[in-house]
Amino acid sequence: MARKMLLGAFALIALLAAPAAAQYRFTVTPGTVVQGGDVTISGEGCSPNDEVTITLTPVDDASGNRAAGDSVVVATGTADQDGEFTITFPIPKDTATGFYEVEAFCGGYSVGSSIIEVVVPGGGGTGNGSIVRTGSDLNGLGLLGAGLLTGGGIILLATKSRRNRATA
Repeated sequence: MARKMLLGAFALIALLAAPAAAQYRFTVTPGTVVQGGDVTISGEGCSPNDEVTITLTPVDDASGNRAAGDSVVVATGTADQDGEFTITFPIPKDTATGFYEVEAFCGGYSVGSSIIEVVVPGGGGTGNGSIVRTGSDLNGLGLLGAGLLTGGGIILLATKSRRNRATA
C-alpha cells in the first residue's frame, strides 16, 4: 500500500512540475525592424514589481550564434503585480543592420529571448519575419516525468503479477 502511494506521489510530481515550468510566455514583435523603429516585448516569469532589463546583442545569423560584440541595455521597465511585462523601445538609428538577440532579464535571470533582424529604412530584410525562440530547453523535465511514469507503471504491473500468482 505504501509503495503505491509513493509511486502515485512521484507520478503526480512529474505531471505537475514539467508543465508549470514550461508555461512562460515571451513575444517580440516585429521580427524585422528598421533602424530607429519600435520593438515591443511582452512576457512573464518575473517576480511582482521586478525591474525588467532588455538587452540587444549582435548574432551571426538568424540561428542565434553569438557574434563578436557586447550586449547593450536598450530599455528597462517594471513587471506588474502578476510578474508580466510589456515594453516598447526604439532600435537606435545607428544600429548596424543584421541579426540581434533581444533578451529580457528579471531579478538577474533571463526570462526569454528572441532573434530580430534590423534593416535600413525602405529596404527589405533577408529574413522571413518569423520569431525564433531561444530560451531554455525544458525537454529534459518532460523526459524525466515520462520516465518516472513508465518506471512506476512497470513496478506496479510487476507487483500485481506477483500477487496474482501468489494467491492462485
